[in-house]
Amino acid sequence: MAWGDKSVPPQWVLALDPPSEVVDDIVSQVDLPKTVVKILMNRKIDTSEKVRAFINPRLEDLGDPFILKGMTAAIDRITDALKKNEKILIYGDYDVDGITATSLLFLVLNRLGAQVDYYLPNRLTEGYGLSEGGIMIAKSRGIQLIISVDTGITAVDEVEFARKNGIECIITDHHEPGDRMPNAEAIVNPKQADCPYEAAELSGVGVAFKVAQALYQKLGQDHSELERHLDLVALGTSADIVPLLGENRTLTRFGFQQIVRTTKPGLKSLTFVSGLMGKDIGTGQVVFVLAPRINAIGRLGDAQEAIKLLTTRDEQLAAKIARTLDSENKRRKSIDEATLNEALEQLEEVCDLENDKAIVLASEGWHQGVIGIVASRLVERYHLPTVLIAIDNGEGKGSARSIPGFHLFEALRRCEDTLIRYGGHKYAAGLTIKPENVERFRDKMKAVTKEMLTDEDLVLKMFVDAEIELDQIDNGFVDILEMFSPFGPMNMRPVFLTRNLEVYGQPYKVGKNHLKMRVRKGNTTLDVIGFGFGELVRPLSMRAGTIDMTYVIEYNHWNGVARIQLRVKDIRFDSGHIPRGNAP
Repeated sequence: MAWGDKSVPPQWVLALDPPSEVVDDIVSQVDLPKTVVKILMNRKIDTSEKVRAFINPRLEDLGDPFILKGMTAAIDRITDALKKNEKILIYGDYDVDGITATSLLFLVLNRLGAQVDYYLPNRLTEGYGLSEGGIMIAKSRGIQLIISVDTGITAVDEVEFARKNGIECIITDHHEPGDRMPNAEAIVNPKQADCPYEAAELSGVGVAFKVAQALYQKLGQDHSELERHLDLVALGTSADIVPLLGENRTLTRFGFQQIVRTTKPGLKSLTFVSGLMGKDIGTGQVVFVLAPRINAIGRLGDAQEAIKLLTTRDEQLAAKIARTLDSENKRRKSIDEATLNEALEQLEEVCDLENDKAIVLASEGWHQGVIGIVASRLVERYHLPTVLIAIDNGEGKGSARSIPGFHLFEALRRCEDTLIRYGGHKYAAGLTIKPENVERFRDKMKAVTKEMLTDEDLVLKMFVDAEIELDQIDNGFVDILEMFSPFGPMNMRPVFLTRNLEVYGQPYKVGKNHLKMRVRKGNTTLDVIGFGFGELVRPLSMRAGTIDMTYVIEYNHWNGVARIQLRVKDIRFDSGHIPRGNAP
């Protein structure tokens, strides 16, 4: 199997065995297979109480929103605005997290009778975050209170500018704070210093939902009414690639159920044009199907239409916008492909992949809206932190993506003397830079990554949760694994290893380059699908020996029938010694 342009397969790392006496104790209390309990323990779900809460999460176990630092002050100011009938503006971001957060708070405040409006900056003309231009538009609308969502934590000067123009601000965000905090009426961000809230990795829409919870609690409203908006929380949380553990996972699990039965005309229209109507919704469907369509219009221009889609009650308008988003997504894909090809050409000229520990590329021809997607694809291909910068009208806008174990925001902080501004979190960030500083930034980023990353960090690793035999896999086992969902960062589908498998029958290629075959060991035979593994059809057909395979287990639904299938992660004809360790 060729792994990107490096043609280097990942190193398999088999999970450590947790203490057997603790495993046995938990197994006796929760009635789960020992293999499953071991996997959960290695994911720090290491007591029977934690296991029960993980397998059966409940909305009533969500944390009290007033534990979040700044929440009391924020709710007091919002309720005061409601009483005085002040004009409120929800100021969001143009990605899916920001769009869903804006939509959620707009719908909630509108339901409570507020004079509420929303504003999203234009990615191409304004860029990310609160801006003086956006604040002046708010002033022209007579706005007295701005509530930011998914943005604002570093907007020190902008909040002061708003204050001087008679507008107060409440900041709700989930990005890393800078050295100075805005002088806002209230700041709600689980990452701010001394915030005691356990769910520190909430998405922007997750924080907005906690604000809505607190507001309903303060006003004595029925909390269950907010469950109708969990569809928005699931969309934004999945799309923003935050850890799907704890509260994020609970909100997303119930949110996926809400997407299927949503009453929002726009979301129904979007699932229809995406081909998902009537189908189960999971992280993959959001990340690869729904989110790109919501994102597309913001990437290529004005994201306000996406807010209209998610908040309108007009079914005809919803259908029209959904079709527009679908069309824009197709246009975005073609721009993606062209940008990726140009980036690969430039990479050959400016990067030394034998020695560099970061990729920094810049061009005047690139579209700001797609460089984040292309950066992610380069990270997948080369397993190096990557920054792509689109230069336009004398200014560079950059998107940065990380690898596991590398704190991207901290790296940018150490390069801040080369940047105009920057923001983000561990795995994704954005920046603004003068074109003449790109070379200096590239050199500094390379120096910083050489200091922060070891050669071991750059080895692409595949963490294997357990080594099992095929006869352990049955419908009951798969049903339990499905209860791990929703899957995502820090809660991926468990990866299994089975050695000495016999290829049963003739492997063949399907689709563009996918492997289909069956494997057998002992008396058990199972179906296998390997996406992107088509080139192994010939060697698997010609080789007489057995194989070792890492895979995830899932159901393949076809014609109303669910069959167990193994989805290949990697295949080795001789895996040799496999080191042990746990995922970071």
